[in-house]
Amino acid sequence: AEVNYLGQLSHPNLVKLIGYCCEDEHRLLVYEYMASGSLEKHLFRRVGCSLTWSKRMKIALDAAKGLAFLHDAERPIIYRDFKTSNILLDEDFNAKLSDFGLAKEGPMGDKTHVSTRVMGTYGYAAPEYVMT
Repeated sequence: AEVNYLGQLSHPNLVKLIGYCCEDEHRLLVYEYMASGSLEKHLFRRVGCSLTWSKRMKIALDAAKGLAFLHDAERPIIYRDFKTSNILLDEDFNAKLSDFGLAKEGPMGDKTHVSTRVMGTYGYAAPEYVMT
């Protein structure tokens, strides 16, 4: 799923898939390097200095832009694993969504309902998603 989605999508707030290997039982995904690590590291692990409120707001806006891009795409995508460890930060603290392993095609055209069960790890899930 991840190779299919990231291989077809390009947006400043989605991590870039550089390449992959699928040989026998070996599977490997290679992403662009995100120098500042995950948002989780900066929020919950006492490493270095904490994020300023302006950086936090920028990160939240970047993540929202990534989600909006997925939802508004020609073929909408339901991300299904939105959490701080899947928001990666580059050297300038630009945020990008990563880990599309649980992503699923969203509603399209006259197909307005997508049957799915709650996936991913515990974290935030939109009420309209949980209620499906």
